[in-house]
Amino acid sequence: MTERQRRHPDAILVRVKGETGFGFTYLSEGDFNLAADHFLLPALHYSGGDAGDREQNRTLAYDFLWRYFAKPHAREFFRENIRWIVAAAAREKFRAAIDAGAVPRVLTIERRHGDDGIVIRDAPEYLEHPGYPLAVVVGKPGYGGGPAHFFDTADAYAKAGASKPSQEVWLPQIVFRLYAETPSVVMGMPKPGKGEGLAVECVALSFGRRARLRERKAAPRAK
Repeated sequence: MTERQRRHPDAILVRVKGETGFGFTYLSEGDFNLAADHFLLPALHYSGGDAGDREQNRTLAYDFLWRYFAKPHAREFFRENIRWIVAAAAREKFRAAIDAGAVPRVLTIERRHGDDGIVIRDAPEYLEHPGYPLAVVVGKPGYGGGPAHFFDTADAYAKAGASKPSQEVWLPQIVFRLYAETPSVVMGMPKPGKGEGLAVECVALSFGRRARLRERKAAPRAK
């Protein structure tokens, strides 16, 4: 599929507050539409709406997106339905681009600078690959992504990577320890290790652009 025939984003990165949020992946047009419809069709059913009314679809998707940003830790919001809501909101925002087959590879949903508004936008900075991860996501592409930590600068990433791991923040430390250079998004998931230990499976996303994934050299062992 060429860039001009794209009808879905590869990823939607949701930056809710500070450095935290979610990174969601969509592997195909069908995957993207299924996620959006998982939210939108039940919402239309309960509201008595018409699935063919695009203005109503947009209003519903934006309303629930606002609710999530207002209370991101509310019990009614969890990984799966957040992924569905942001897919629905992005689909309505980029409806013209979908019809034209020209959807950007990466979208961002975040607070608008200067006020409390929310912006859904093309995020070309994730295609530039500065050498460190702009987002480290707990998840994997086939799983649809998950919680994410965002970094605006290499220094911010290095500071987090060199810090002590915690239950809330641990993957950036592992990525920092393993790789000297990465694409803009790195995803990781725990997996069984040797014996009773645990390991982490990491995947770097380049979104079809050139990017380097360079491992750190191991420190020489003392003799």
